[in-house]
Amino acid sequence: CARALAAVRRGALRAAPSRFATLDARTPSEPQCDRPHHRAMGGGESDEVNALAANSESISTGPLLAVPDFWERESGAPLLRRNAGFIPTQGPADAILERVQAWPGLCGAANGDAVASGVCNDEAAFRIFLRDAERTFKHPEHQQRMINLLKRVWPENRDYHQGLGYITSLFMLLFDDDTAVRMLLKITRDERYTPGYWLAAPDAYVRDAMVFQRLVQERYPEVHALLTSACIVPEAYASKWFIGLCVHVLPFEALFDYVQAFLEDGHMFLFRFSLALIEATSERLLTFKFTEVNKILEVLRLDTTQYADDFEGGAFFTAMVANAKTIALEPEQIVSLRAEESERLAEKMRKTREREAAMAAEESDDEIVFSDEEDDE
Repeated sequence: CARALAAVRRGALRAAPSRFATLDARTPSEPQCDRPHHRAMGGGESDEVNALAANSESISTGPLLAVPDFWERESGAPLLRRNAGFIPTQGPADAILERVQAWPGLCGAANGDAVASGVCNDEAAFRIFLRDAERTFKHPEHQQRMINLLKRVWPENRDYHQGLGYITSLFMLLFDDDTAVRMLLKITRDERYTPGYWLAAPDAYVRDAMVFQRLVQERYPEVHALLTSACIVPEAYASKWFIGLCVHVLPFEALFDYVQAFLEDGHMFLFRFSLALIEATSERLLTFKFTEVNKILEVLRLDTTQYADDFEGGAFFTAMVANAKTIALEPEQIVSLRAEESERLAEKMRKTREREAAMAAEESDDEIVFSDEEDDE
């Protein structure tokens, strides 16, 4: 079990084969946009990127929900699979767009430059942007627009995590491009939010997942005991709401409540929601044996196999978000726990590097030299 935990944490701090990270806590019912794709770009793919880029100047930059034929273009798109009737598919979405007008101001991004210093000229990044766009939208124009936005944000961290793509696609529905970029940059820059999360090796997220584990141990000891026995660490499942802000996790009605609360309260809301999720699912979790790992993970990820969009008439999800806003949690405790877990994580990674170096040295020393490889005397 200890080796399994260490392997998960090592994996969470290492880049994926493509050098960019995916939200890889997947289940079969999740949309195709969640599935990693790392094949190399051949000439055909470069041509595809170039063809899309050539038309990018004519692409609309306003909210996608304001595009008259949006639903004709995007009906059945992976991003919209958990709409659950929240955004009307017939007629204007004025009420939704009016509701979110306050969001940029909530995070201090209503005004200012929407610029990250530098340019994105990384071919591997282009490839992943293209694939994530294809897994999100159906229409090529919307795919290219998503790629353009990701290219504008990429220089800020010179790195990429699929969670950024999730949030970018949601903001595309609701805002013009400049506003979306301002909000994304605010989230990745401001200590109130989640700087360091949108990296291929997001050690800031791993630290906060470890903080979450401490909070569960303190407040829900039976659940903590179950997860420990099952060798399940939060790095294996919590990225969908810490990094991806519950896109593809919550039905849209609850998702909009969630994102608004995050913009209002920052990372503190992520911890509060995490505790609210454990509270809402603890009864079901404790019906499982520690060997039923897949079932436990389905519950923790709020997978539709366990919680369909219409579960309890959809009230299950909105009530969970509402409850999260009421959970008592002091910022001072999070600051203290973050400091402690940062030290623990640094020590774990130091020991891991030492063990790996020792193993590599042993493998080198134990290498068999065959007789025909020896120097002739």
